[in-house]
Amino acid sequence: MNNFDLRKYLAEGKLLKENIDMATILSHDDYYDLYIGNKAEHDAMDEEEQFSDEYMIDLKPAMYKMIYWNDEGPDYNAYDSKEEYIKDAIGGFWGEDHFIEKFGIEAELDAAGDNWESVFHKHIEDNPDMYYEELNKLINNSEPDGDSAYGVALLVNGKVVAGEATKL
Repeated sequence: MNNFDLRKYLAEGKLLKENIDMATILSHDDYYDLYIGNKAEHDAMDEEEQFSDEYMIDLKPAMYKMIYWNDEGPDYNAYDSKEEYIKDAIGGFWGEDHFIEKFGIEAELDAAGDNWESVFHKHIEDNPDMYYEELNKLINNSEPDGDSAYGVALLVNGKVVAGEATKL
């Protein structure tokens, strides 16, 4: 690959990464589908084709974007590394218990006592693909409801890799 091709490749990756910069649902009553797109492109559409700003959020550029929504609208977390995404998505959204049981590391964490979290993070660092795949399974099985459950979509460099989202 020559320098021109490399610059073009990097530019295309950056454009893709930053192209999806907004997310929305239709309304409080019609929240089952997540819509994602480019805010400038959305704003250039005919006014009657545009979505309401009430549930629209801006998404900052990031390699990994985990968007979650329910009848209150969408929210998201952004990460610039796979490891950061995995650790925060587990600790801050899904909870550790499922993963501890799924991967059978209860005894190892119990033996660590108060240091269980550092042992758990080390297990993630040693097995990131295993955790990533399990997160994707959870995301693919998520559905929003009007109570406490969220729908979740994961974007990697602007592409939906888990969950569902409709591109505007």
